[in-house]
Amino acid sequence: MGSIYSRRQFVIGAMVLGGSLALTGCAPQPESKKADGAPTQGEATQADIVVIGSGLAGLACSASAAQQGAKVILVDKAPFLTSTFLTSKGNVSIAQVAENQADWRYDSETPDTMDAFTGRYRELTEIGKVDAPYPDYSRMQHLMEESCATIAWVEQMGISFEKSFTKEMVGTDTVKPDTSADPSTEAGVQVVNVFAAELERLGVQTMVSTEAKELIMDGDAVVGVKVEGPSGAQELRAGSVVLATGGFGGSADYCDSLVPAINKMGFQYLGNAMNTGDGMTMASAIGAALYEDPWVIPNVIMPTRALTKADVGFKKLCDTGMDGAATSAKMLVDAKGARFVNEAAPVTALATSMTDNEAGPYYVLFDSSNADVTAVIEKGLSTGDVLKADTVDELAAAAGAAELAGSFEAYQQAAATGADEAFGKKADMLVPYGDGPFYLVSFVPSYVATMGGVKTDASCQAITESGAVIPGLFVVGEATHRFMYNRSFVRHCSNSSALTMGRLTGAALATA
Repeated sequence: MGSIYSRRQFVIGAMVLGGSLALTGCAPQPESKKADGAPTQGEATQADIVVIGSGLAGLACSASAAQQGAKVILVDKAPFLTSTFLTSKGNVSIAQVAENQADWRYDSETPDTMDAFTGRYRELTEIGKVDAPYPDYSRMQHLMEESCATIAWVEQMGISFEKSFTKEMVGTDTVKPDTSADPSTEAGVQVVNVFAAELERLGVQTMVSTEAKELIMDGDAVVGVKVEGPSGAQELRAGSVVLATGGFGGSADYCDSLVPAINKMGFQYLGNAMNTGDGMTMASAIGAALYEDPWVIPNVIMPTRALTKADVGFKKLCDTGMDGAATSAKMLVDAKGARFVNEAAPVTALATSMTDNEAGPYYVLFDSSNADVTAVIEKGLSTGDVLKADTVDELAAAAGAAELAGSFEAYQQAAATGADEAFGKKADMLVPYGDGPFYLVSFVPSYVATMGGVKTDASCQAITESGAVIPGLFVVGEATHRFMYNRSFVRHCSNSSALTMGRLTGAALATA
């Protein structure tokens, strides 16, 4: 089967998603495919399993169940499959421990054990730790023990993976799709193409541009879902319904109620605007519990919405942007002009510190040493989120930031000596400032996903506040992955857990 994606569909997709995907890069989008034999309005259709949402978890669940002979219907409100993953580089974390040695993807530089893996994982996820019963290390370990088998399973569908990062680099061994045969196509697109071909081969009925509205109950059991799509309102009946609807980052209401700092501070959401907590809404309406202490998965700190709206170039003023703009090599200060964190620390540390300190607005200090960077910054002066002055003293006065001059002097001295005694920034990141004019540019955290969702047990079955399972209702992926983390995510483990949750849940439901 050829690719189901085209450049034209990317433009259409970005418009449908409110442009959110455009913030993280460009990749082709899938063409909409209407399901064969789709029911007409008012007609109920029977399946073994209905999966709501076609992200990595939903695709994996649908394919795995269908491979075991189940009749599967896959529903997504977007006009194409897997909108969130299409711009991804495709990195997936794996745990190459003795429990899964038969499926190792490459030889580790040094031996690993689950105890060692968990120790690294704990250190990463407990940055900015909160008093919450997460992660559930037992569940995390089980998913990671299955991670190599998951990659082997995906490879059987027609795409190979290669080494990306090692545990010495990012805390977990990581693989990514081998795109050498088609380097012009994003890795995420190639993965989705493989899954789409497998679903077509297996006869999975896909219903795009179709929104799940309400779960259907028979007593205390979920027996289907009401949907609305091109054919009108329909009922899909099934022995099991799987929610794979993603997080809540696209819902201002959920953000306000669950993580008030998002809208209070103006976090930039770089994820899928269609991830509006639909699964949470449907599940909680029938008594399912939602996870406490929800949070976000940060990406980078970046200029405010007012600035990125003023000029697209502001999106490049970050560590992954243009030369000379890396914030990790600059000063990040609070409203008083004081440094409060190692700017080169993991972005999770920056995001949690900015939120917990409640000392905003926060600014990154720029000089005029890079003409391209300065040209971008100048375009934001009219917004009020950029302040400019010839000297740092004058800038401090303009911003009402009484500690800025002292912070600047101390930073310049640290850069000269290579020793940041205040926050421990490494010498190679202590880049001294050049000549003015100087600029304070307002920065906020950005995030690509949320931690939260519907509470589930070890089998990904939805549960009530009392811990009782809800018959017929299962949840996978970002719609339930709060149990994977405390306050900070572990790089590429969300992709890993989504694929493995989907694979294991689909197979279990099909063979139950």
